[in-house]
Order: sequence, then C-alpha cells, then structure tokens
Amino acid sequence: MRVTTDDIAELLAAAPPRHVPAHVRRTVSGGFLGWGGLLFGLIFGGVGLIFTYVFFPWRLWDDWRLAADHAQTTAGVVQNVSETHMSINETQVIEYVFSYNPDTEGLREGRCYTTGQRWGKNANVTVRYLRNQPELACIEGARLSNAGWFGAFVILFPLIGGGLVIWFLGTRQRQQWLLSYGQLAEAEVVSVDETTMSVNYQSVYRIIIRSPALANGEPLTIKRVNKPDVNLALKRARDNQPVFVLYDPYRPKRLLFPEALIGR
Repeated sequence: MRVTTDDIAELLAAAPPRHVPAHVRRTVSGGFLGWGGLLFGLIFGGVGLIFTYVFFPWRLWDDWRLAADHAQTTAGVVQNVSETHMSINETQVIEYVFSYNPDTEGLREGRCYTTGQRWGKNANVTVRYLRNQPELACIEGARLSNAGWFGAFVILFPLIGGGLVIWFLGTRQRQQWLLSYGQLAEAEVVSVDETTMSVNYQSVYRIIIRSPALANGEPLTIKRVNKPDVNLALKRARDNQPVFVLYDPYRPKRLLFPEALIGR
C-alpha cells in the first residue's frame, strides 16, 4: 500500500504522540527490502564468528607468558612434524609435536606451530616452559596458536557485522520515533550538493537546510544517500519552496523528510 499525500497531511497535522498508520511505518523502514542491511550484517557477523572460532589465536596469552623473562628453558626433541590445513601468505603452517623434561616427573609432550618448516623430526630444540605450570611449553621460536598474530584480524568481521546490525536497528528505531514524537518544522533548502563519498555505490549528498526552529536559525547540514530524500530536497531548492521536517529537538540533525515517503 502506497503512502499518499493525505497520509502525510494527516500525520503532520497531528500533535505528538502521533498515530502512524502501519503502511507508513513500513515505508519509513524500507519495507521488506529495507531489511537487507540487517540480513547482510547478520550473515557477515555470523560468518565472522565462525572464522574467529577457527583462526583467532586463542593462546596468545600463553605465548606472552612463555616469552616473559621468568619462563624456564630446557632441552627438547621434535617427535613429529606435519603440515596443517592452514597457510599464511601462501606459506604452510607446520605443526610440531615435541618432548621435553622440565622436572623429575619424566618426559612431557607438547604441540606448537610455525609458518614454514623450521625443524625436522628428531631435531634437538630449546623448549620454554613455566616453572609453576610445566605442562605449558613451546619450542623457542614457535607459537601455541596455529594462526599466530595473523589470525587476530578475524575479530574485525564479527565486530563489523555486529556494528552494522546495531546501526541498522538504531536508525530504524530513530525513524519510527521521529514519526510519532518528532517536532514539526518548516525549513528552507539552502543547497543540495553531491559529495565524493559513496555508500553501496550510491553517492552521498550534502543537504543544507535552515529554519528558525533548528539550530537557532543557523544553517544545518545533513547527509543523505536515500534517493527520495535527495530528490525532494533538489526539487524544493529548485522551486524555492520549503520542506517539512520532523526532528529531534535535542539532536536536530536527526530529522526525517516525511514528504519523501509519498508514493513509496
């Protein structure tokens, strides 16, 4: 169901809190297609969590402890060398199983990794371990996490995905709030200019408006990608006609062009 001129006229004539028809609420949220941003964020973040589980160097803290000055050293022998299923910059990550004797309890066995092979089977190596935790050990020059520091970057994927979800839900909530509780103002469109920025291959536009109710009458700059908003602002600037906005009195840059919903 399309939003009509009468729908917007009734909305603007009502005092907050306004009753907003369901189809107007759906339109301001972008309808079904508008939820694509949320879906993308969820998929991106979900895949990122999987990669984080697999590749994140969960044993970095143990590596730091073994690299500290208080760590002990002892002689060790490489018992087995094998390739893992991981490579870093096209170099295979190698797994080593090694034995060492840190105390009187006899031989212990450990496992560590390097990017590219550094030792062969039966090689004599130096092993670092903790005196109060002798089972925590690593060949000197190797690491306990198969991906090492390189794998730390994967944490960015779930963070970006989660950020997109939070941004999407926050934006939708603010738009819904503006429909019901936003203050009404009539503003002059001072200018509309295309910037060099783009979002999803769509240009970002800088729109400058001015109203006695906004920012003490000073010009207010907002940025929009949404074509209906940009087209409405361009038309009103060209025709030298005002535009109605619903805005947050505490944060005037949070505003909505309700007339841009007409026909959507």
